[in-house]
Amino acid sequence: MADLNTLLRWAVENSTATQQAEGVPVGEGMSLKFKPAAPGQVASDKAATLHPSDSQFPIADLSPASTPGPATPTEDFSHLPGQTAANTTLNTDILDLIMGKPDSLTMKEKMAFAVDENNDIEERVEALDDFEMLVELIDNANNMAVLKLWQPLLALFKSPHAEIVRHALWIAGTATQNNLKAQAALFINDVFPEVLDLIYSPDGKAIAGPTRAKAVYALSGAIKHWPLASAVLSANNDRGYQVLRDGVADAEPVIRRKMAFLLGTLVAQARDKHDDSEWPGEVRNLLAERAKEAGGVDEDLLKGLERTGVFASALKALGADGTDDVEFDENAIRALSRAAAAGVLSDAEKAQLKGMWAKWGADGRAERGLDGADGDEVAQAMA
Repeated sequence: MADLNTLLRWAVENSTATQQAEGVPVGEGMSLKFKPAAPGQVASDKAATLHPSDSQFPIADLSPASTPGPATPTEDFSHLPGQTAANTTLNTDILDLIMGKPDSLTMKEKMAFAVDENNDIEERVEALDDFEMLVELIDNANNMAVLKLWQPLLALFKSPHAEIVRHALWIAGTATQNNLKAQAALFINDVFPEVLDLIYSPDGKAIAGPTRAKAVYALSGAIKHWPLASAVLSANNDRGYQVLRDGVADAEPVIRRKMAFLLGTLVAQARDKHDDSEWPGEVRNLLAERAKEAGGVDEDLLKGLERTGVFASALKALGADGTDDVEFDENAIRALSRAAAAGVLSDAEKAQLKGMWAKWGADGRAERGLDGADGDEVAQAMA
């Protein structure tokens, strides 16, 4: 007896043939209804059959001996009404409509559309937006390397259109979030310096705030929980550390907030143990060697942040007058209190931090979301 796929193919092809004969666009109004007669009853000619053209379909002839009532068509269904040589192959669009298109195929199509500069900018951005939603699933993010989609994506960092650059950064940040394989793919393609340059241009060129914010997002995804974080941050004369140091004191509130939050995450994870079994040793060795060739040092991450003045910069920004940025204050003091607990703040810096905490008072701490258990945690870290 035929399986469900055979029935599906037969039903769709017959619907297609009939619609074409009647001048109805394929895919519109297509339905499949089947209402067999109950055991002991005579099938009514008013009942819905397998296809609108099958009102006199010989139901009894299709029933297997072991099963009462109508059955599915057999494998050889070329004799059935409505079958022609022209519709023996299912239309791909119809199959996609019914079964759903594989994510891998959709990803390739979206990327191909997005990189084609002949397409409309808004439509390219929409394609990248759809792509970003797909890589929120870690399996799809990992498949980017298999499908060779990293190279065309990262090439978009150099697009003359700011909207395209922002969405490319957004995708890179989403794909690499807590994803060792995607992080490795990003570093293998050697675009980390480009991410840093889209936050602070080395030639002083102005970069739009929204682009910089997306670049910080991509930076965060690249280095959080990355085993070689200290090596890549210290490469090229501490370029990554410099970006962090300047970022936590940036004039744009959204940038310094994101940077302060990232700093807190880096401090919290700095001394976590990494499971090297999650990625091939040769890949790790390759990336470590690349960072070393660029001057990177595989040092203690907290020591690197301290050595390059990142903590001092955050503390200075926290104590700056006239900022009145409670979200930054919360992110910064959480990061700095963790650093104090880890022993990488000097006595003078710890005293300054405690003074700021006391200055806010109970109301100021509550305004910054640091009352209750959260406040106790910060106070204990600074003790």
